[in-house]
Amino acid sequence: MRQTVVTSILCVLLCSGVVFASEKEEEKKEKLPKCEHVDPYENLEGWLALKTPAERKCNHTTAKDDLSESEAKKTDWGIKSFAFDALSSEKLGPLRNVGKQAHKLCEDEKYDASFSTSVVVIHHNEALSTILRMINGLIEFTPKSLLKEIVLYEDASEEDHVLTKHLEKYAELKGLEDKLIIHRSEYRQGLIRAKVHASRLATGEVIVFMDSHCEVAERWLEPLLQPIKEDPKSIVLPVVDLINPVSFDYSSSMVAKSGFDWGLTFKWIYLPWEYFETPENNVKPFNSPAMPGGLLAMRREYFVELGEYDMGMEIWGSENIELSLKAWLCGGRVVVAPCSRVGHVFRMRRPYTSKPGMDTALYNAVRVAKTWLGDYEKNFFAAKPRGLKVVFGDISESIKVRDRLKCKDMKWFIENVYPELEPKVHDEL
Repeated sequence: MRQTVVTSILCVLLCSGVVFASEKEEEKKEKLPKCEHVDPYENLEGWLALKTPAERKCNHTTAKDDLSESEAKKTDWGIKSFAFDALSSEKLGPLRNVGKQAHKLCEDEKYDASFSTSVVVIHHNEALSTILRMINGLIEFTPKSLLKEIVLYEDASEEDHVLTKHLEKYAELKGLEDKLIIHRSEYRQGLIRAKVHASRLATGEVIVFMDSHCEVAERWLEPLLQPIKEDPKSIVLPVVDLINPVSFDYSSSMVAKSGFDWGLTFKWIYLPWEYFETPENNVKPFNSPAMPGGLLAMRREYFVELGEYDMGMEIWGSENIELSLKAWLCGGRVVVAPCSRVGHVFRMRRPYTSKPGMDTALYNAVRVAKTWLGDYEKNFFAAKPRGLKVVFGDISESIKVRDRLKCKDMKWFIENVYPELEPKVHDEL
């Protein structure tokens, strides 16, 4: 009881501190003139030449009552198309340094892993400003000796959002033709299959899958590579920081593991405060039962060994759970590297269309359950009874992977990796 009260007080104090700090920042912004708007779609060179709002001494955030007609249209278009304020993103500019977001002890950590790395980015109906700021950040804050290439795979964006020609022009302007692999699929693959196709274009020893609306912090890659050197069958996750979808302010998030319930629905697992009282726990990687899916690093050959993602899945959903289970059950591991920080725009909603007439998340989850849960699949169908009626297609390729790698069963996973998933007695009644 006492611990609960103390934790609640700490949460109130911390949250209050965040609110007060945020209010002070907003007050500072309000006193600045609003930033000039340069549209990257119409004037890419001019936009790429912009300095940061701090250097320009202007406020990049938008206020509805202080917008021109064209700016208001841009804001509305961005929220409708991307579920974030595209005007605010464009005014923010082509590059910013979010600084050192990891714990201060991370600065003393030594890393000697030297894998050539391919960053693989899938984009479908993405804003030009967010993806360009991400690329600029990757080039600026990743050691040249480690970053081999960035694969930019456009998954059949709708006509208004096709970026391939803009990206080709950007590569030419920046002299990055040898660093960027730009590819477009004319037919919608969906995020899962697009990731597989894009990974096959990569040539680095390590691939880093990254969502198309991220920004990396300083020294983001080195902590991801070190656990792979120590154990080649590692999938390594950064801490995912928060980028506000309206103001685009960057803020650190709490360090957490990833998990899931019996419906195979992803969830965060926050570590107790006491864990971080031991100094080394603030820097050393720790095991995680699952992964969010949007951000991860692993050896390219290991991704192939695990059978890549299940190509029978549709569009989006549960591929993160599938890859997590494959890693753990088939001789690998999933770890979080707390010294690696990558910001992600958490949008107002998921703006993409799915496959007509299909709940792809449920369809994919049923495929995972049928392949990997074994005797525990009854727990999945108890949580997702609609799944019993799903015609889930051919899973023979996934079964072959399971058999080829002589993977362990779900009972082992619960006992050794995720005991919190063990069904309670009342669940069995």
